[in-house]
Amino acid sequence: MVSWGFLKDGAGILPASNMADPLRGANLNPTDILVREAVQNSLDERRPDTDDPVRVRFTRLELSGVRKSRFVDGLQLPTLADRRSSFPPSQRHFGAEVFDALEDPDAALPILIISDHNANGLGGRWRRRGSRDDRFFNLVLSIGGSRKQSEDEADDSINALGSYGYGKMAFAMSSPIRTVLYYSTFDATDATEGARARAMASSFLPEHTDTDAAIDYAGQAYLGTEPKLTDERVPRAPLSDENAHEWLEQLGMPRRSNADTGTTVVIPGATASLREVADCCETWWWPRMRDSVRSRRVTFEFADDDAPGVTCDPRSHPGLGPFLDCHRIVVDGHDDDHHTLKPVVVQPLGQRREAGRLALRAVSPDALESDSSESESASAIRPSVALIRDGLVIRYEPSALHEDKPPVAGVFVPDSDPDTRRAFTLSEPPAHDEWVENSDRLRDRFPWGPDFLRLTKKRLRNLTRDFQTQLATQPTVERTPASAFLRKLLGPLLRHPGTSPEPRIPPPAIRAFTINTVLTEKHRNDTEQYGKFRVALSQHAEVPRAKTSISISLLVLADANATPRGSVPCTAWTADLPETTGDPVSFTVDLYDGQPLDLEATAPVSPHWRVQWQVAVERAEE
Repeated sequence: MVSWGFLKDGAGILPASNMADPLRGANLNPTDILVREAVQNSLDERRPDTDDPVRVRFTRLELSGVRKSRFVDGLQLPTLADRRSSFPPSQRHFGAEVFDALEDPDAALPILIISDHNANGLGGRWRRRGSRDDRFFNLVLSIGGSRKQSEDEADDSINALGSYGYGKMAFAMSSPIRTVLYYSTFDATDATEGARARAMASSFLPEHTDTDAAIDYAGQAYLGTEPKLTDERVPRAPLSDENAHEWLEQLGMPRRSNADTGTTVVIPGATASLREVADCCETWWWPRMRDSVRSRRVTFEFADDDAPGVTCDPRSHPGLGPFLDCHRIVVDGHDDDHHTLKPVVVQPLGQRREAGRLALRAVSPDALESDSSESESASAIRPSVALIRDGLVIRYEPSALHEDKPPVAGVFVPDSDPDTRRAFTLSEPPAHDEWVENSDRLRDRFPWGPDFLRLTKKRLRNLTRDFQTQLATQPTVERTPASAFLRKLLGPLLRHPGTSPEPRIPPPAIRAFTINTVLTEKHRNDTEQYGKFRVALSQHAEVPRAKTSISISLLVLADANATPRGSVPCTAWTADLPETTGDPVSFTVDLYDGQPLDLEATAPVSPHWRVQWQVAVERAEE
């Protein structure tokens, strides 16, 4: 039997009134905070026993009629609504838009469901935090954690972005009634007491008083079963295994398989549209979406009965193109005709330290403008330097630029040195939305840290403004392609009157081509041939976009008997396209000027074969 248990004042780790906005001061809108926190928690919890990327699915439902009644009754929301009579007069309006319509079957209740897959799930002990492995307690029952990380944990979590700190309250903040349902599947261990699934809900109401019983309540409440051991700090226990699965089904929510480890978060009353959510994913997570290491990527899925077809593609996001280009320059490690790449070196407390690398490029004044139809997250993209750590855009920093100089876009990525990366990590506030040089955590761990952050920011600003100054002093020359000049000059002499020449657009060109052979444990007697390719529009294409057909195959030049065998089936994919198997594998994609497409492919072969990858690129029908 599930029921709500309310914490008495003083029993909770943090009064609910104090957590209403734990990320106060963050330079982000609520949907940004929700998407950033949800995705970073999932990425931090990727299963270590696979190379598959984390997959995050956002589902939006509008519950009405019987579906709404099942959900409202199963989550016992009227019990929370009844507490309003005990709230202070200034808080009586709390959750009114949801609570006042609970009994109206025609008033739709919006629900946002966030599910991650290929993740650890909320295993470990649920009653207390012994380590970061006690994931259920850390996310559901604690507020910000009850003790600091040990030195070992801090070292192990160098790449951590979330780790269920204060930022997890983004889930509750996204609900007008500050209520969230957690449902998770995970591997059974001694710490889980053999359980493989758990479910529980939590709510953060205003502090209030039961005048009849003369009891003050902190506002924190948990929906679950009566615990076997009495503990005022943990008034309810999670449902486990089949009880958890059946409860979710009774609520009308999708059931998880025990083999599909991960966590589902259900947020009642969330009003963000899936288009807004997808824009946030593109704005902040595009480096992880396009990461060349498959295990580090994140893929997104969206399901909305009212708005089908929502997709997530950084290449189509207005304004992101220049940043994607700059990031490629940083990753490749060399600049080109349109970009400059600079090492950022500083000397905190007189000691030389490489902070990272900065890539910059010029942009047209309106290149990064967003129209009014776009979500709020798009407004963050402007002429600026994107500060990126571990695949998350920490912020788009406009203050690095001169306002009265030519606009530029830039990307800064910290150096791979562990202490350098840890310094940036420790400087971040709970929202991970800036690098704060006077952070106490940074100063406690690295005495040189505050000076390092200050000098790094100053160096980024100086390099960016120097680049702008160089652009401003370059003479403006109107460049006309030679072909266009000759066509204009000689065209009338070379064509019949009344006809116009067909515009010729050069085909896309392969600009980089590398092949590596790697052994795999999956085929003890075979090898797996691996290929990585980059396809881009020719610099002379003179078009911003071209629909392109790409075909990848692996040709066996000679088998063990020195006999040609033709091509063999292979599997290919990109950061944005799923794996496809064929002989050959074909993709039809839109290529954009200055945005190369990276492809990867594998094929099982004999170690005695001599093979060669073949990539065919041609213009496709529009």
